[in-house]
Amino acid sequence: MTTKNITIGLLLLCFHCTFSQFKTTIPLDKNVTTGKLKNGLTYYILHNEEPKDRASFYFVQNVGAILEDDNQNGLAHFLEHMAFNGTEHFKGKGIIKMLEKNGVTFGKDINAYTAQDETVYNISTVPVTNEKLIDSTLWVLHDWSGSLSLTNEEIDAERGVIREEWRTRRTSDFRLKMQTDQVLYKNSKYSKRDVIGDLNIINNFKYTELRNYYKKWYRPDLQAVIVVGDIDVKLMEHKVKTIFSDITLAKKAAVRTYEKIPNHDELYFGTATDKEASSTEITLQYVLDEPLVKDSTVTRKNVMNSFYTSILNNRFRELVLKNQGAALNLKTYFSPVSRLNTSFNISALAKKGKIVEAFEEAYTEAERLRRFGAAQVELERTKKLFISSYDDFLSNKDKVDNESWADKLTNYFLKAKPFLSADDDYKLIVGIIKSLTLEELNAYAKTIQKPDNQVVLVTGSEEDKSDFPTKEAVVNVMKKVESMSLEPYTKKENNAPLVEKELKPAAIKKTFEVAGIKDAKCYILENDAKIIVLPTTYSQDQIVFSAFSKGGKSLVKTEDLTSAEIATTLARSSGLGNFDNIGLKEKIAGKVAQSAPFIGDEIQGFQGSSNKADFETMLQLMYLSFEAPRFDPNIFNILKEQYKNRLETIKKDNGSAFKDSIDLANSNHNLRTFLFNEKFLETIDLKKAENIYRDRIKNAADFTFIFVGNIPESGLELIQKYVGNLKSNPGQKENFVDHHIEPKKGKTVVHFTRPMEVPKATVYLNLTGKTEYSKENAMTMYIIGELLSKRFLQTIREEEGGSYGVNVGGNLEQIPSPTFSLALTFDCNPDKQEKLMQIVWKELNDLKTVPVNANDLEDIKKALLKNREESLKTNSFWNTTLYNNSLNQIPFLQDEEYKNLISKIDQKTIQQFSKHVLDSSSSVEVIMSPEKTSGK
Repeated sequence: MTTKNITIGLLLLCFHCTFSQFKTTIPLDKNVTTGKLKNGLTYYILHNEEPKDRASFYFVQNVGAILEDDNQNGLAHFLEHMAFNGTEHFKGKGIIKMLEKNGVTFGKDINAYTAQDETVYNISTVPVTNEKLIDSTLWVLHDWSGSLSLTNEEIDAERGVIREEWRTRRTSDFRLKMQTDQVLYKNSKYSKRDVIGDLNIINNFKYTELRNYYKKWYRPDLQAVIVVGDIDVKLMEHKVKTIFSDITLAKKAAVRTYEKIPNHDELYFGTATDKEASSTEITLQYVLDEPLVKDSTVTRKNVMNSFYTSILNNRFRELVLKNQGAALNLKTYFSPVSRLNTSFNISALAKKGKIVEAFEEAYTEAERLRRFGAAQVELERTKKLFISSYDDFLSNKDKVDNESWADKLTNYFLKAKPFLSADDDYKLIVGIIKSLTLEELNAYAKTIQKPDNQVVLVTGSEEDKSDFPTKEAVVNVMKKVESMSLEPYTKKENNAPLVEKELKPAAIKKTFEVAGIKDAKCYILENDAKIIVLPTTYSQDQIVFSAFSKGGKSLVKTEDLTSAEIATTLARSSGLGNFDNIGLKEKIAGKVAQSAPFIGDEIQGFQGSSNKADFETMLQLMYLSFEAPRFDPNIFNILKEQYKNRLETIKKDNGSAFKDSIDLANSNHNLRTFLFNEKFLETIDLKKAENIYRDRIKNAADFTFIFVGNIPESGLELIQKYVGNLKSNPGQKENFVDHHIEPKKGKTVVHFTRPMEVPKATVYLNLTGKTEYSKENAMTMYIIGELLSKRFLQTIREEEGGSYGVNVGGNLEQIPSPTFSLALTFDCNPDKQEKLMQIVWKELNDLKTVPVNANDLEDIKKALLKNREESLKTNSFWNTTLYNNSLNQIPFLQDEEYKNLISKIDQKTIQQFSKHVLDSSSSVEVIMSPEKTSGK
């Protein structure tokens, strides 16, 4: 399960509500069937066909950690876990077993989160053709409402799991937040609720306390059932009424109150440090009241908030890219901080020792915008940007998935955020945008920064604490900026065309076919560029693009690899052709098009996407990345400064130390292993990075370009125009070099200790070796990983309470040579690490000698078939399929062939391949433990 701190962006401009505190005057979308049962339970049912033949079921509880008493700290989250450990109709792990038998997977499709003010459960992508499954899923939600078993044994077993979740989530960012929450939420209960709770309470609460909390707060008048999917709405409403009406509501129900952050006139100031903090940041927050009635006036203000932050963030970006100041990054945003409050934030990430100066830069730009307002050109550009985004949303409204609608209905129920149909939402928001004047926006801009309820928070590493400003210093900066003479913002526009050259479509030299995908149209152009076009109608207005050629960093000299590492970052950040970074963003504002180059270990290429209208823009961006990339020295210096800033703190970053140890062990300390360290900073070179980029992204004859989606009629001609005019050298075809970057033969063991704030052992184990590549071997390898995930969930998480979760992945890669990898990682209590490793090795060795659980294998196979069915209707699946087909000659399997492949994999197949993996592999074991003298 996941906890969810409330830091989601406010401005989802898309919602009558059951709680008197929150209302909306904007009518609910008429396509939503809604009602309230006599017991108070609310339901929302919506027909939606993305994905086809699937439905998602959400159970929303308007109760979270904020309603706990101090001696219950953590029980709301604990209850969320217990919802999967036995109910009236599903004993023990019955919920998960029932759903997984139908291909609905725990973690991926079945999940939940607890926040301060709500608890939300979801069962997603449930096949709707099985009526018995639909009924069973509804009974799961019924049982969550008031029929959890909460047995003594299951409660005690879960204490260990929660302890380990507590341990895993105690990251540097979390520890900093716990400190700053004491300031932001001063004199409010929010300062005492981190959701996971107090370990002393988790370990020792009496069973009756959890049951009493459950009985008090889990009740129908605070609950909603949301069903979105490819369903018969009337039939579903009948089922909901039948199943949920028998739940009784207690005559004396506790009042659900809402916690407000107290108002304050003085500026609250706080600092927070952590040994592992990776940067120094200062944030000014204006805590605002969240409107209780969400009407069209509130929606209009939300639009203006979005415009305001978009314009100010653009100015911030320009300022940082000049690289003449103290800030590494500046940003502004709105975010919810409680159910009744939101905040407007201005934040600066500072260069070493320059926190006050960075804050002054941020506050000066905010003051400039407040004082003089936005320029007409900024308003028009922002309008264009937002309207094109909504145009794209509307043209692809049929592809809005069940999860997105369910999430918005959750917000409608909990917070009265208006819920409109895609057409009505478009009409409302775009109508507001078009009618918005510069005068109105600029008048509103003056009202956002208020003189009260201000909070300034400074966070960073303990080393940098001496550089932290005092409250007085920050207040003085604000006063200084407010009284200083400022000039209004001005902007020169670059009206040059994106591509200056007059290009003519190149001829098609010949055509070819892709085996098994008859609808793919394949061409070789005059410059020898290979083109694959697959027209689809899976999305009304989406095109997915990829391109590749072989070589990548494998063709770069070892001593230049650090520069290769930054080459595409530098190119992507520098602009294209006649346009620098800012100019390019302005030029393509309002366009739904992107194209980004990459240079991988053995492959280089592009990934991109667009809508039909902006297909040409995507091609132009790709064309310029080949023909006119830019390498801005200023951008290089900014990157270098950011890396330098990161290096100051990385020595204390345990995650980084762990990753480096893994990479070095997996490569047997090969000199080509990338490490982010002082040597990296000393050896990166602007000219080398540029030369490497130009050497890798240069020869169209060596590239294959793949386009999947709703291609415009002129699409092929546009491809001939832009791809066909790329420079090429048909005689020069490259391949990657296999540098044999692999662990040493046999067993590699790396155990090391680090100082830690919270003691935790982190374990990594990888079994790797060579094998023959086949679809069956690749699938078997994947299934072995999934089988182990199920076993470790049972043995390490549930039986031992030893870890919050073990991540396992079984892979078979073809490049640079066919290699299998079975890797796992987990966090745990250092005292339990040895015992848990014994369990890991027992489970691994059992794969050779004991037939795997037939039910587990069947569940995984069903999930594979279900996922395949869903994926087949997406453009990204077909793009990846064509990519793998072209790069690795992996044939596409038709439905029957895929089903045959899955059905052939049985207990014997798993046992034989597991034996091969375990007997022929080299192993890498990396374990990071806390220093004995450190920790708390």
